[in-house]
Formats: sequence, structure tokens, C-alpha cells
Amino acid sequence: MRMLTLLAALLVAPFAATVTAQAQAELSPAQKQEIEQMIGAYFVNNPEALGAALENMQAHYQRREEERKIAAVRNSAQDLYFAKGDFSMGPTDAPITIVEFFDYNCGYCKRAFEPLMQVLKENDDVRLVFKELPILNDNSRTAAQTALAIDDQLKFLTFHTKLMTHRGAINDAVIDRALEDIKLSPAKTRRIGKGENVQKVLKRNERLAGLLGITGTPAFIINDQIYPGALDKSALSQLIADARDKINGN
Repeated sequence: MRMLTLLAALLVAPFAATVTAQAQAELSPAQKQEIEQMIGAYFVNNPEALGAALENMQAHYQRREEERKIAAVRNSAQDLYFAKGDFSMGPTDAPITIVEFFDYNCGYCKRAFEPLMQVLKENDDVRLVFKELPILNDNSRTAAQTALAIDDQLKFLTFHTKLMTHRGAINDAVIDRALEDIKLSPAKTRRIGKGENVQKVLKRNERLAGLLGITGTPAFIINDQIYPGALDKSALSQLIADARDKINGN
């Protein structure tokens, strides 16, 4: 009974804010205890109500978390969409923006690469922002900071494509070969990648990921909405269409 009483208190906690402070103050400790015991007894006699209450509580907290994430995205708009140091594709004034958090050693990120390129080619009102989030291993971090050290848009995209289409793990040899292919010095580029400016970009991305509840890659943000996990072309196209309809008020 005591466990159910405690559980009941947890269940009603999300809605306690609707009760005025004055009303709560008017209840004596004994009255509060009596109410909790009555609630506990009710759930003992009506177990199906307990299940419904648990589902309702879970839905309540899920809604609150979604609202928090949407607010966090909007409050972080500058860092998400126009931060210095990030590379992007598409027009800067595009009404639809996709932000991708990725890791070069993430197989699901590699799987999402081709669909991303296809939807960008087919939709001239979409912009893609690349967010390096190396979370898998040290080689991932080396690849990310090397990519951020490249100061030419076309060379970055070529480097990015080479790593995203490479079959197998990304390691030092793969990184150096990709750099040599685009006529960049591996030693110099790596040195720049270890510098303060690049490290600031990576720290900013890590902070954003934590703020938005992103714990894995890939993760996408499409016009303020967060979508964790790999998205195929069909899913991406539909989400872009949904974003476009929302902009147009449909």
C-alpha cells in the first residue's frame, strides 16, 4: 500500500502546479496523508486506472521534453544554422534548413549521405549544415578536426565525400590519402586541426548536442524539429515537404 501511495504521489505531481499555493497550505499534514492513502486505495481497487495514469504521466513528460527541445533549437538558432566554422551546402537564405550531426566512422551516417545529396540536388530551397560530432573513437575526432581545418568549400565537400563513401573504418591512412587527393598537406592540415579555432567548433557542437538531447549519430534538425537516426530519401523528402507545407500555412 505504501508503494502505491508513493506512486500515486508521483502520478499527481505533474499536475500539482494547477493547485493554488493557498489551497495546498490549507491542508494539514494529516489531511494530505489521508488523501494519499485514499488515492493508493483507489489504485489497489482499480489497477487498470493505474496503468492509464502511468501512460498519462509518461505522455505528459514526453510532451514537456519535446517542447523543451523545440525551445532549445530555437534559442540556439545562430549556433545551429550560421555558426562560424561550419560548412554548408545550398543557398544561405533557403527557407528549409537541414542540420546533420555526424561522425565519419558512423555506418548509419554513411548510409544517409547519398539520400542527403539527392534531396539537395532535387530541392533548390533546402540548405544543409554539416555538424561534426566525433563520438565513436579517436580516429573520428582526427577526421572531424582535419575536415574543419580545410578552408576551401569545394575541397571540404570532396574530402567529406571521400570519407563518407569509404568502405570500412576511417583511420590515419584513409585521412591522409584523401588530403593528398585534394592537394593538401596532411601534416599541415592536421596541425591546423589541432588548433584553438577548430577545437572551439567541436566543443560548440558537443554543447549543442547535449542541449538538444542528441546522444548518437546521425541526428537531423529540419526547421526546428529533431529527427534522430538515419533517414532514407523517402523520409527526407516527406519531411522537407512537411516543412514546406508548414511554411506555406498548409
